[in-house]
Amino acid sequence: MGVNRRPTGYGKTMTHQEPLDLGTTELSADEEERIRREHDLDRPEVFDRRNDVDRRARTRANLLPEELGPGSADPEAQAREVLRDSDVRTEVPESAPDTVVERRESGE
Repeated sequence: MGVNRRPTGYGKTMTHQEPLDLGTTELSADEEERIRREHDLDRPEVFDRRNDVDRRARTRANLLPEELGPGSADPEAQAREVLRDSDVRTEVPESAPDTVVERRESGE
């Protein structure tokens, strides 16, 4: 069985079938497994369809002026990966423990 490999804008080959990465988290193995199942992170095709990633990637695949010089091997794949990462971080805030939301107490 062949795998449809797509080059990404980040210079590596990825498949549409690879599980989506949560990064390093402080979740227990059981909690991470529950979240992966709940958000379809091990089924990227389902995650992409639910979040309309392919359509959104096509509309965002145009390079910005500062990106035109270095270019991109595949702007659509690059946009898809950025959208997936953003969607995962939105759906599963625990997936980005290094991203700190600053909370300030009022001075009252």
